Amino acid sequence: MKRNYNLDKWRGFTIISMVLFHLMYNINYYWRLPWYDGTILNKVWQLSIACSFFIISGITSNFLDANRNIKRGIKTSLIGFTITLITYIAAPDQFILWGVLNGLGASMIIAGLFQYFTNISPKWAIVFLILFILTYKIPRGILYNNSFFKNLYDLNFFYLGFPSADFHSSDYFPIIPWTFLYLFGYSLGKGLKNKNFYGKFGKDNLLAKIGRYAMPIYLAHQIILYPLVTLIYNLTK
Repeated sequence: MKRNYNLDKWRGFTIISMVLFHLMYNINYYWRLPWYDGTILNKVWQLSIACSFFIISGITSNFLDANRNIKRGIKTSLIGFTITLITYIAAPDQFILWGVLNGLGASMIIAGLFQYFTNISPKWAIVFLILFILTYKIPRGILYNNSFFKNLYDLNFFYLGFPSADFHSSDYFPIIPWTFLYLFGYSLGKGLKNKNFYGKFGKDNLLAKIGRYAMPIYLAHQIILYPLVTLIYNLTK
């Protein structure tokens, strides 16, 4: 199947947005930015990036069969665990446990299992979206007063979305609620496929090219940005 440049453009726009967001995060670490630090804009901006990545990845799962989705999920998860190890050793104050790559990797595997055992209708898209909205605050402990879920929180089932009170991660995307958003993207992608969206390829451009290199940009951007901002801070203080 010919590459869909429209999806690449969306991914490219999202990765640029992410790089800018983390640049502001680094700057705010040294010089407080009132318009950014803890504001609604910050939260909406961050959420828009995360949602875009999960929806795009869910949509593109329609290009792959079950085996390839599962293999892609395992590979993405292994990269995520590598980031966990690196941050634990080199940047413990920015420790990442079950970050976005682990959330995406688990979702890819689950989507692949769905492909094996059932056929998800495009009509399920709205169901998965509602489930995402309804479960969004579960990782914040809203079910802790329920005796059953309290046990899950106390046992620190963080990967499912039930972190203990002392759990901390600078980047955290558990299966609940984020896999629901991924499956929303997968279901939406099926509907788009039925409407021949993938036959409307769009035109290749710089934004699409950036989108095709989303993973290496994601892995490299903070390695470059954080030391650069730190250097500028040390030179100007």
